[in-house]
Formats: sequence, structure tokens, C-alpha cells
Amino acid sequence: MCLAGFVSASNITVDPIGSLSAGEKFSITGTTTIDKVKKIGIEIFPKKFWDDVVAYAKEDNAGRIRFKELSSAGDSTNQTGINMVRFNPDGTQAYQTVDIPKDYALVIVPVKKDASGKVTFNAEINEKVKKIPFQRGKYHVNVYDASMEIERPGTIMPNGWDVIKKKAYPSTTLSNIWDTKNEKELEYVEFTIQ
Repeated sequence: MCLAGFVSASNITVDPIGSLSAGEKFSITGTTTIDKVKKIGIEIFPKKFWDDVVAYAKEDNAGRIRFKELSSAGDSTNQTGINMVRFNPDGTQAYQTVDIPKDYALVIVPVKKDASGKVTFNAEINEKVKKIPFQRGKYHVNVYDASMEIERPGTIMPNGWDVIKKKAYPSTTLSNIWDTKNEKELEYVEFTIQ
């Protein structure tokens, strides 16, 4: 596996992941200098899926997108897919239904401060995160400050993303997900499983 594609202009740095084989457990680790950070969010997408999300989000220079679950025949416990909801500059919204990627995961981990004051995070990607291990392919990872995020087990893709500004808008109790108080720094990484 190789790690590529990030520029650490933000206050989050992700460590190289190393070489992996399909089905192998691995960790995503790094450091942050974000003030008062409590949790780091790590959201993993198949790269092609994320590239399609970005292309859809950027239509008409919108940039902002989030996901909304769709239920099967009114059954909210058996989701059949998700809507990508694009928030257009003119105030309208556009919707595109997509299948939930099999190789998707969202992990929220606490940060730890070592004796030197360095703030680190470690997300172990194992069977507790995803019962079926990640398969061969290219992956995109969003890493962000999730200190205010409300954890909703079983909820699929609850966050909002501004792919033009490269900002995350974690799922919180704020009524307006796009509130600037909810805007968080975002770091991108990519990796490949051979």
C-alpha cells in the first residue's frame, strides 16, 4: 500500500501507512496542533466514489455536499442507499441517489497527549470498525477535527463537506450544518491496498 496526495497545510498530519495486503488490519495515525481538539474523525471512501462526489459537488461551483439516507419502503432500519445533496449557491438543492459503497467506514477516535505535549491519534481499522476487511483498490480518506461531532452508530455518512474550501462540517446539534462555527479543518490522504 502506498500513501500519497496530501499537503499538510492544515494542523493535521497523517503518518505513512505502509504496505498492506487485502484483508489486513491496519491503523491510521498522526498528530494535530488544533487547539482544544478532543476527537479526530477518519472517513474512508473508495477513491472512485469520492472522486464522483467531488465532481457532483463542484457542479455550478456549488462545492457543498452532504448525504441523506434513503429507507426501503418506509423502513428506516434497512437503508437501500443515500442521496448526495448538493447545496447550490442560489439556495437550491440538487439530489442524486447513489449506492452505499461497501468499502466505506467512519471512525471517531479520541486524541492523546504525550509527555512532551504532542497530540496524537490512532484509528485501528479492524473488525470492530468494519466486519468485512477492505479489499484491493484505491481509497480516499478525510481526516478532521470531530470534537463536536455527535456519534450516531449505524448512521451512514452524516457529515457535510465543502470540497472547494476543503472544509469538513461534522454532524452536530447545530441546526445549520453549514454554520461557520461548525467548519473544521480537513486533511486528505489516499492509499492503495494491493
